[in-house]
Amino acid sequence: MKKVTTVLSVVNRLPYLNSQLDSINNQTIDSDIFIIWRNRERYSLSYPCIIYENESKHFNSLYGRFYNSIHIKTPYVFIVDDDILPGSEYVERCINFSKQNNDKVVVCTFGVNFASGETKYNPVFRVDQNLFLDNPLQVDMGGQGWFMKTELLYYFLFQPPVDLTTGEDLHFSYCLFKNNIPIYVLDKDKNNSKTWQDIGLGKRGEDDKAQWKTNPNHFPVRDKLMEIYTSSGWEFKSKKTVI
Repeated sequence: MKKVTTVLSVVNRLPYLNSQLDSINNQTIDSDIFIIWRNRERYSLSYPCIIYENESKHFNSLYGRFYNSIHIKTPYVFIVDDDILPGSEYVERCINFSKQNNDKVVVCTFGVNFASGETKYNPVFRVDQNLFLDNPLQVDMGGQGWFMKTELLYYFLFQPPVDLTTGEDLHFSYCLFKNNIPIYVLDKDKNNSKTWQDIGLGKRGEDDKAQWKTNPNHFPVRDKLMEIYTSSGWEFKSKKTVI
């Protein structure tokens, strides 16, 4: 059995898929690949797949990719947005970091910290892909790529989702907080792109396919989720732990 299964989401960025598959197949840690297919074009790849032909009749795939991944058998899982292109050493670094923390940590590609007492989606600090950290940084919310021991996915079931149109990253981050599982974004070497979470440094995510541009409910729903989760005990600290 391989150590990792990588879960890729194909939404509206089909031209990015081949390079993303190459980046996963070129990792220093060999990975199984599982695909969540939301694209309108016909599926014709030789990888295991769940196809969402009509999201009004199927469980929304933004959340469904986490629920479906619970059945993965490899020790680790890496769930990746379709605009992320990890460097060839990234998965290996995630495994090493997870083991250093007794596999009780989730490593994310992107991160956000909120101010203490904040009840709206108003990040006080963003760890974007183009930010170079000297050390791993703990964040309140992680997104865009989630690496973890597969069993940690069960925390996604901690409570039912509030709104399926967006906010799966907020939902999971809140559930992890309530179960004392920290979220980290790793450091990276400016001179070694093999270590980067995204060798494109976030440029792909700025295109016109980005959900925050295409979904008018993106930010209103996130405000609603923040109000619900903070009223349920989600707490933030303006300064996070650096390892």
